[in-house]
Amino acid sequence: MEKQEQVGGVSYFKAIEVECRCGCKLSSFDPKMLDILNQARESFGRPIIINSGCRCVKWNAKVGGARHSAHLIGPDNLCHAADLKCLSDITRAELHRIFYDLGIRRFEVSDLHLHVDNADFYLPSPILASVNFRGQTET
Repeated sequence: MEKQEQVGGVSYFKAIEVECRCGCKLSSFDPKMLDILNQARESFGRPIIINSGCRCVKWNAKVGGARHSAHLIGPDNLCHAADLKCLSDITRAELHRIFYDLGIRRFEVSDLHLHVDNADFYLPSPILASVNFRGQTET
């Protein structure tokens, strides 16, 4: 993926990558979280694929998201979460370390993705949950 020049520096991510996947074009993504994603991409040295960024309430319900998900618009009118495509334990561990070093303390781990967010409002924090192959959360 080519770097995209953005206000405030270089971005590895296009706006469409953090938009709601239902097609509603919701993309009120937290610029601080985008900066963290860019720093992580720089440190990782390889592309990072965002499976899910912002979500509207309807799409969040359809994909089984939490009622107060950090993917939803928060009280600051921004989305704060990204699910990153992650298919190997080695990649998950490396990305977890990178994001932890960048100040992220909220993670969810599954067989297919690593959830990272910087939500600091009404959500419990920090979290580290693991979702097993049946889709059940293990903490």
